[in-house]
Amino acid sequence: MIPSTTMKTAAFFLFRALIVTAAAASFQPLTTLARRVADPRSVDILTSIAPNSATCAGTGDFADECITAVEAAQPLINSFAKYQIATQGEQAALLSWMAYESGNFKYIRNHFPAPGRPGQGTRCMLMPNFVSEFAATLPLSNSDPAGLLNDVIQAGGEWDTASWFYTTQCSDDIKTGLKTGEKGGWETFITGCVQTTLDSGENSREVYWMRAAKALGLSGN
Repeated sequence: MIPSTTMKTAAFFLFRALIVTAAAASFQPLTTLARRVADPRSVDILTSIAPNSATCAGTGDFADECITAVEAAQPLINSFAKYQIATQGEQAALLSWMAYESGNFKYIRNHFPAPGRPGQGTRCMLMPNFVSEFAATLPLSNSDPAGLLNDVIQAGGEWDTASWFYTTQCSDDIKTGLKTGEKGGWETFITGCVQTTLDSGENSREVYWMRAAKALGLSGN
């Protein structure tokens, strides 16, 4: 069971909401998690980071993958509690990463450009090799990458992958930098741990992080 003190620590960042016990919630089917009632403050902060997460309109053929901020709030709290993601800097980085990669929580598989990359997905769009590593913690196994991703999603693991990746794949130096809440720490996290490039401009990684930093009370510098 996750201690209540850990839950409160993990939740201070954004939701400052009443926290339900998360031990039984981990890896439950999405339909179960979606029934939870989210604190309005949680939803406000998520929608400030991911402005289009208030609705699932416009998702077309992939509407079944979309989840709104109302439904996403509690699974995110549970994940941060489980992995003890307790500072604003860490939480801003992971929330902005997920919001960017999933198109405001609208997608859970890589579809673009068509036909996408089978096996890549979860809310932070992990590559298939990392999906496989994460699946082993559930434990799940499937020789087909797309099938394994489906198994992870069905098990509810889509929300834990960002916290798991950060906890297990990032160096101590990167974690120390991210905890400062400074932009430089976030940039090193993206390039050195996520191992992708920085971008700027409308709808860029930088814009998502800036919104997250502001929402969580960081300076953004």
